[in-house]
Formats: sequence, C-alpha cells, structure tokens
Amino acid sequence: MKKGTIINKKQITLAVMVVGLAAAVWLNMKYSAANGEFLPGDDSSKIFGQTDYVGNELESDDSTLQVGANAYFTNARSNRNKTREENIELLQETISNVKTDDTAKKSAVDQLAVITKRSENETAIESLIKAKGFTDSIAIIGDEGVNIIVEAEKLLDSQVQQIKDIVIGQTGISIEKIKILTVK
Repeated sequence: MKKGTIINKKQITLAVMVVGLAAAVWLNMKYSAANGEFLPGDDSSKIFGQTDYVGNELESDDSTLQVGANAYFTNARSNRNKTREENIELLQETISNVKTDDTAKKSAVDQLAVITKRSENETAIESLIKAKGFTDSIAIIGDEGVNIIVEAEKLLDSQVQQIKDIVIGQTGISIEKIKILTVK
C-alpha cells in the first residue's frame, strides 16, 4: 500500500457491494411482509413478471410484448436496465480477473461506482417526478447531461421548472445540461 492512500481498491469494492446489498434488502422489505408472504393488496396468484393487458384485445400469447400507453416507458426501462446489467457484469469480470493490472481494476471500480450512483439518481428522479403528479417518466443520466422523458402531451413552464429543480437537486448538474421531452 502506498503511503498517504486513505482508501484502497478493496475498500471501494466492498463499499459498492454493501450499497448493492442494501438496495436488495430494501427492495425485499418493500415488496414482502415480515413472514415472507406478499403484502396485503398483492395478488399472490399472479406469477412474478407476468403481464396483464388491460383494455386491449390481444390475441398473442407473448408475455414479453408490451402494448398500451406505458409501453414506451416499460421498454425504455427494460433496455436501460439490460444495458446497465451487461456493463456491470463486464466491470465485475475486469475487477475479478487476476490478469488485470491495478490501473484497469481501479478504473473498473470507479466506473462501477458511477453506474451505481447514476442508477440511484435516476430512480430518485423518476419517483420525485411521479410524486409531482406525472403519470410516468424515465430519467437517463449520461456523461453529457440528463434526459428526462415525461408522459404528457404538453408541459407548462412551471412543470418544466419543477422537473429541472428535481434533477438539479439529485444530480447537481447545471440547468443547461437537462433536456426534457414528452411522450403521449
């Protein structure tokens, strides 16, 4: 260990893993009761991941096909999460590979921390926007800025400002780097 180094790679890796574990525990507590059963109001006869089509006559038996008003948001989240999972898997392989040099491992740990932070911020932004009365939204945080897509035909200036305030509060990014789009 170099003199003057306060945090080493193992500590960063451990911190990222602890954050991931904490997120898993939180999700588990949110979606299940203390005795392991579903929370009241949940239909325990449903299969996890099963799609129900409401108000749409669909003859297909393909449960992965998304239709309706929320299809855009469902598919966008699914694509974002799939890409993120693939990136995390590659970074974890880099970190765990004994042939990888220390510089590459440090870079992979740093990238993993960035992905984790972005994911947390995106989830928080989407929840806060929904709390403001919007039907649905998706936040995409990139290196160049933040893109917010909101389910609405049109946004009032006050709504745009609310969304920008949420994004700035969560990310600290400058207002010029925030793009807001609508989808109906």
